[in-house]
Amino acid sequence: MSVFQKLSFLSILFLTLLVQNIALGQTNITDKKLSQKQQDKLYLKQPGSEAAQKLKKNFKASWNKTFVNFTDNSTYLLAGMSFSNQAITAAGFNSRFNYNISDNSTGGYKPGYFAGFRVDGLYKDKKNYSFQVSLNKIATANNYKDAKSLTPFLGSFSNFKADDQFLNLSMAMHYKKLLAISDTSKFKFYFVLGPSLDTRLSGQSADNLVNNNYASFLLRGDLGFEFENKNFYTLFLHYKQGLTSFTKSPIKTNVNSFELGMMIKASDLF
Repeated sequence: MSVFQKLSFLSILFLTLLVQNIALGQTNITDKKLSQKQQDKLYLKQPGSEAAQKLKKNFKASWNKTFVNFTDNSTYLLAGMSFSNQAITAAGFNSRFNYNISDNSTGGYKPGYFAGFRVDGLYKDKKNYSFQVSLNKIATANNYKDAKSLTPFLGSFSNFKADDQFLNLSMAMHYKKLLAISDTSKFKFYFVLGPSLDTRLSGQSADNLVNNNYASFLLRGDLGFEFENKNFYTLFLHYKQGLTSFTKSPIKTNVNSFELGMMIKASDLF
């Protein structure tokens, strides 16, 4: 091999190594600047991700413009199960119908489910808060407090037959208190308290539609505990106590629920 050929070979080898070093340096810089999640998003195209990002951006801008004192906001998606009970007092309600409630009056709770979203942040940069909107499919165990009977001829009966299936749009506002019972850099426990307003979206049964017995709105008090695992997910258990009757006077129905669910940041999905 001539001297010229040797020099040419060494020059090509040097240039090859130089190009590789530059490429590796750029990759390392990119790796340092981008998190693993961000890198995944560059290579994995998620269906509808652009539309979701646009919707999220517009929602955040509208929220921050409308609610000036509510800052440091994060949006979460949530879902879970609910267990509900309906305590019923028919009082002086009379109708031409008598309903056998021996098989329909039960204690305990019946399961339902819910799904929605929640915004968590700070109020005036000091107090933790959350605002929640969800669709609730509620099933209730009906407990008649003043059932009538004509023993030994008739068992338990009532002039009012309560519905036990509802579809509600629920909105809740919570104050969140951080509990100092663990290392808050790893886990966080919150006590939450606030009002919730349910709007009935489902219709009434034919029996109750005659007198339009059920109201459109239900106000409840909400309290519970939440466990946050390093911003990966949050588990929660809430109890909702009815503050107003779900039926019109003179009938009084008190709807109480336990809600067990989980929520994760919307940004972790979209």
